[in-house]
Amino acid sequence: MRHVSPSRTVGAPLQIMRAAAKKSKRIPCLTFGAVLSISVVACPLLAQTTIGTGSIVGSVSDSSGAVICGAKVTISNVATGRVIDLTTNSSGAFTSGALIPGNYITQISAKSFSPVAVSATVLLGNTARINATLKSGKKRQPSK
Repeated sequence: MRHVSPSRTVGAPLQIMRAAAKKSKRIPCLTFGAVLSISVVACPLLAQTTIGTGSIVGSVSDSSGAVICGAKVTISNVATGRVIDLTTNSSGAFTSGALIPGNYITQISAKSFSPVAVSATVLLGNTARINATLKSGKKRQPSK
């Protein structure tokens, strides 16, 4: 029978644990390196998206100055025909998000109010502002 000293039986698991710890220290370094590489590549792509667009923001109120929440806002690109449908928030505000530069028609309507159409030009890296005031009463349709 072979005699095994107590130091060898305790030392073997310790060596395994040390080896595992060395490997686990490499994983965060590799992960950090991968994230850094992706960031370096992705940041210019995100910057191009932000720099290559503009936006439209605005607010909708009635003739007394009270905000109109839940108003329907339709933003249409005149050149492409692309349409974005939005709703004003509890503050009566809306935000288009990123839009390609160009001419837009913004139509705003709400229940019990006459609709309004406003044209705006979106420029590169700029935000066009539309503050619309809706008047009470529906616009009458011409009778046929």
